[in-house]
Amino acid sequence: MAKRFAYIVGLLLIACWASTGGAQTTQFSLELGYQWTSISGNEDVFRSQVNEQPGVLLRSFSLTSFDSSSGSKLFDRMRIDAAGLGASPDGRLLVDAGLAGAYNLRLVYRHGEYFNALPDFANPLLGSGVVLGQHTMNRKTDSMDLDVELIPGHTLTPLVGYRWVHTTGPGQTTYHIGQDEFQLNDNFSVTSQEVRVGLGFHLGTFAGSIQQGWRFFDQTDTTSLLAGAGGGNNTKPVLGQDITLSSFTGSANSSGTTPITTAYVSGMLANRVRLVGSYVRADFKSDTTGDELASGDLASFKLARFYGGRSESVQSKAETESWRGDARVEAELLDGIELIAGYAKQHRALDGWATISDLYTDTINFSGADPKDVSTLINAQTAMTRDDEAVEAKVTVRNLGPVQLWAAYSKINQDVNVTPDAAEIVVPGGQGGSYSRDVDRTSAGVSAVFSDLRLGLDWKKDDADAAIVRTDFLNLERWRARLNWTAGKLLQLVGTAEQITGDNPTPGIDEDLTVKHYAADLVVTPVEALMVRLGYGVYKADSTIIIRRPQDFVLEPWLYTEDGTSTDAAVSYKHGRFAVGAAYTKFKNTGNQPLNLDRTNAYVDVDLTSTWGVIAQYDKRKYEQVALPIANYDANWYGFFVRWRN
Repeated sequence: MAKRFAYIVGLLLIACWASTGGAQTTQFSLELGYQWTSISGNEDVFRSQVNEQPGVLLRSFSLTSFDSSSGSKLFDRMRIDAAGLGASPDGRLLVDAGLAGAYNLRLVYRHGEYFNALPDFANPLLGSGVVLGQHTMNRKTDSMDLDVELIPGHTLTPLVGYRWVHTTGPGQTTYHIGQDEFQLNDNFSVTSQEVRVGLGFHLGTFAGSIQQGWRFFDQTDTTSLLAGAGGGNNTKPVLGQDITLSSFTGSANSSGTTPITTAYVSGMLANRVRLVGSYVRADFKSDTTGDELASGDLASFKLARFYGGRSESVQSKAETESWRGDARVEAELLDGIELIAGYAKQHRALDGWATISDLYTDTINFSGADPKDVSTLINAQTAMTRDDEAVEAKVTVRNLGPVQLWAAYSKINQDVNVTPDAAEIVVPGGQGGSYSRDVDRTSAGVSAVFSDLRLGLDWKKDDADAAIVRTDFLNLERWRARLNWTAGKLLQLVGTAEQITGDNPTPGIDEDLTVKHYAADLVVTPVEALMVRLGYGVYKADSTIIIRRPQDFVLEPWLYTEDGTSTDAAVSYKHGRFAVGAAYTKFKNTGNQPLNLDRTNAYVDVDLTSTWGVIAQYDKRKYEQVALPIANYDANWYGFFVRWRN
C-alpha cells in the first residue's frame, strides 16, 4: 500500500505542475498528514468496526483546471479529486477531463480494506467458553473504472468503457469432515474485467445509449489445516474412537464470462409527455473445479465406517440468463397535476450441474473388520426460473397552495419454478415446484410548507397472497413523518418518526416484525461564529419466526430484539483563521446483543496564511459488549494534517 500511495501522490503532483502553464486557470487544495492509533482491549473488534491504521494519509485533494488558450492541447478542462489514500481503509481517486467537441473522460480508482474477526461471529464454541472467532477475513479490493465519450454533443457518440476489480486476502474458516469440525486457513483471490463499447445518440427530443459489454472473472480459493487444530472442535469420541485430522488441503478454481447488453432512451412524445425506457440483459456462464485431500482418524455415518483418508474432486457448471426491461411515461395532465405510469418485467433462469467424486481409503466398518477402499459418486443438477412483472401508477397534485399530495399503486407478480436434484434435498417435503405470488402495493403522501415550517407524511402498504420464501411477508406497512422548523439563522429543528410492521401468519413460519424509529436534531446558532447541535434517537425492533435447527432439523421459535438509544452533542466556533470544535456521541442497545459505544472527538483548524493551514484532530472510542467482555476495547486516534490551497 505504501508503494501504491507514493505512486498516486506523485501523479497528483505531476498533475499540479502540468496544469499551471499557458493560459490555464487552476485551483487546488490539499490536506496531507499522519495519523496514530492507540488501542487497549480487543484490537480485532476495533479493526472489524473501524479499521483505521497508523500512517501517512492523503485526506483530501482537489484540482480544477481550465485551458482557454487556442491551438492544439490535450484537454481544456480537468478535475482531479482524491480522498482517503494511505492509512484509511477506504480511498478513492477521480479524474474527469475533456476537450470540447472531442472527448469526455472519467476515471475512478477505489481501494477498500475489509477486516472481520469478531469473537462471536459464527463461533460454534462460544457456548463452551472459546472466545476466539474461528471465522475471520482480511480482504483488500482495488477497482478501476474508465469511461470515454467521443465527439460528445453530436448526433452519434461512440462510447468505450473498461472496469477492473481485484480482491485478495487471507482468512480462517471451519470445515466439517469425519463427524467433526476443524479450523482451516483460507486464501482467496478473484479478478474480474469488463470491456464495453457502445453508441450514444441525440435524435430530436430523444437521447439515449446502447452498449455491449463482456465480463470475465477468475477466482481461486485454497484452504489448509490450521496448525494445532487437528483435534477438531468436538473432543468427544465417536463410537469409542477419537476423531482427528492430521492433514488437509483444498483448492477451488472458478472462471466465467458474461456478455452484458444495456440500452436506455428518454425523450418527449408530445408537449408535457416524456417517455423513459431501459433494457439490461446478461448471460453468465462459469466452470468450477475443486480438489480436497484429507488424512487422519475419521468416521462416516453415511458409509457406517471409520476411514484414514479421503480425496474428493468436484466439477460443476452454472449458467444464468437474466434480463430486465422497463418503460415509464411522465405526463403533466394539467397545471400542477402530474401522472407517472410504468411497466417493468424481469426474467432470471438458472441451470447448473455438479459431479462430486469421493475416494475413502483404509476404511473399516464400525465393528472393526472388512478393510477396503470405498468410492462414491454424486451427480446433481438444479434448475430455476423466475419472472417478475410490475405495473405502477402515481399521481401528484402540486396546485393546492402550500400543500402537495401524491398517491401511487403498483401490482407485482412473481412466478418461480424450481427443479432441485434429489441429492440436494435434506429436509422432508421436497423443495421443488411452481410458485406464484402477487403483491399489491399502495402508497400515499402529503407535504406542506408554512413559512419556516415544513411537514411531511407518507404511508406504504404491501399485501401479498402467498410467500415463496420463508422471509416473504404477507403484509408489510410503513408510516413515516418528517418535520423541519427554521427560526431564521438562530435555530433549526429536524424530527423524523417511522414505524414498520409486517407479518406472515402461515403455520410453520409465524413471522412477525415491528420496527420503530424516532429521532430529533436541534441546531442553535446564537452568533454567526458559534454553532451548537443536540440530537437524540430511539430505535426498537422485534422480530419472530419459526426456524429449523441445523443439527437435528427440529422446529423452534426464534426471537430477535433491538432496543437502542443514541445521544449526541456538538459545538463549534470559527473566528477569522481559527476554528475549534468538539462532539460526543453515545449509543446503547439493550436487545439480543447489549452494547455501549461512547465516542468523543475534537479538532483545531488554523489558517497560518491564505495558502497554508494546519489541522489537529483527536477521536476516542470506548466499546463495551455486555455479554462478551473479551470484545471490549478503548481506542484513541490522533491526526495532524497540513492544508495547502491556492
